[in-house]
Amino acid sequence: MSATSKTTNRLFALRNRYGAAQSCEKLRLLQTLKTSSSISARQLKKLHASLCFIRAFPDSRNHHRLAAGLLERFSGLIAKLPAATRHRLDDNGIAGTLVHYRYDYDSALWLASHYADDVEIHWDDMDDETRLDELLAKLVDSEEEDFYASGHVSCREWLALPANGRSDFAWLWSQLKPQKRYSRFWAGLYDAADIPVIWKLGNARASRSRNVFTGSRVVARTNGLRRPPLSSKQEIQKPLTAIKRLSHERGREVIDVAMASLATMHRETLHFEHANPDEVYLADAGEGVSIAVMGLLPGQRFPLECTMGYLILANGVPVGYGGGSALFRQLNTGLNIFSEYRGSEAAFLWLQVLRVFHQMFACERFIINPYQFGQDNREALSSGAFWFHYRLGFRPVEKEVRQLARSEWLKIKSRKPYQTPARILRQLAGCDMHLALAGARNKNLFREEWIECCSLAATQTLASQASPNKRAAKMRVANKLLDDLWPGNRKSWAKSEYEAFRMMAPVVATIDFSDWSKQEKQSLLKLMHAKGGRFELDFAQQFCEHEKFFRALQKLGRQFEKFSPCLQLTA
Repeated sequence: MSATSKTTNRLFALRNRYGAAQSCEKLRLLQTLKTSSSISARQLKKLHASLCFIRAFPDSRNHHRLAAGLLERFSGLIAKLPAATRHRLDDNGIAGTLVHYRYDYDSALWLASHYADDVEIHWDDMDDETRLDELLAKLVDSEEEDFYASGHVSCREWLALPANGRSDFAWLWSQLKPQKRYSRFWAGLYDAADIPVIWKLGNARASRSRNVFTGSRVVARTNGLRRPPLSSKQEIQKPLTAIKRLSHERGREVIDVAMASLATMHRETLHFEHANPDEVYLADAGEGVSIAVMGLLPGQRFPLECTMGYLILANGVPVGYGGGSALFRQLNTGLNIFSEYRGSEAAFLWLQVLRVFHQMFACERFIINPYQFGQDNREALSSGAFWFHYRLGFRPVEKEVRQLARSEWLKIKSRKPYQTPARILRQLAGCDMHLALAGARNKNLFREEWIECCSLAATQTLASQASPNKRAAKMRVANKLLDDLWPGNRKSWAKSEYEAFRMMAPVVATIDFSDWSKQEKQSLLKLMHAKGGRFELDFAQQFCEHEKFFRALQKLGRQFEKFSPCLQLTA
């Protein structure tokens, strides 16, 4: 083993260990690696993970400076590798490498807006060009159509003509981006084409080597990594000093960091794709860690839930992400820690995320779905995600699974070393897990399948209208509901506010308002108005106070659950 390999391996072993001796040795290893000019592909991958970790959780500012400096040089180190071995580092988001993926419309739009000329269609990985042909046929002008449809050229050959030396991906998106009208139509065509691309990262800021939310001072970990407190519930309920809303420009920067953190790792989420730069909140969790929470754009919001994404930043470095859907006083959520940062303070960070959501939404119950800890998720199963959540106070909702978990937990505590067999972990991932804070009541639980019931109610409401089409039916339902709640002037409403009202109307119109007071109706109208407002957080906070509406939705859920045989089977 070469001296450089030994140095790289030692740094990896020490990356998450703190103390005077370890810190001194880490600093010496970083200084040694600073002058290294030739490192193998395998060692470069390990070195990259170590440097990312140290940049996020540095022992000192010197550690941070050296790690960040080495990461800035990474594309040059990759370029020195033999071409035959360089590809081994692809699809890890490292500067100087390639990313191969089939992005959906929204992520591809972001990519085209920032790095279009660095992306090309991966023709060798194209399964079926006829799907792309259906998209291109809509973009070809009539005077070009005869040659395009002649059969003399393939999609690839024809695209090379108008691209004229540019990236074929860049040309395609220069045609798609102006198509503002009927965006869902174009999104459907693009997604159906299932286009594989190659993204040449080069030294782009989007690479995992350089993707940082800048602007905050570096905070060193003089006391090492933090462990979760004995009481998770007390920690979650501890008030935060401040949660501030960022400016549009800074909000956009956070969203770009979030998008890049996923795009380079073959991941996508609507929480970031449709994030609202005017509604990005930043909460300080101490020791250089902040939690960024992003609301959705008005046209992308859900009828009943308030769904927001979050990004965990350590000294500006994205170390984890997820989303939360709030409904009344509960939050359905989940956690994803990027691979480089496992072995950090993930449990503590997770509690800080819940703490932020608790303060913003006043939620008293946190729900995680089985996928998060193993159902149809091999990575979560093997990583011990179930016990990660169990240690923090989450418990299975089904009695039999809860009893099995308790039995296994006693074995873990008394029979060291003991590992829960995979077959039992799969059983434990058979239902949701809940963490209920003090004061949480079962009567305030809204079962997930009731969202589907409310959706069914909306379909029936629209179908019952004597209207020529669904658009007309929706307008009729909305106008009648508006007359029931507030027969006044709505000219002061913004377009997004009225669109949100129309979206909620088919569900709300099924409610019996006979015992509602005028004040209760007006507060419901204000709530629906807030759904399309500039900040959806206003909607979530108002919903927490509108118990009358919540009870009506619960009743609706039970009613349509009994009505629908298919929902009864899955309940």
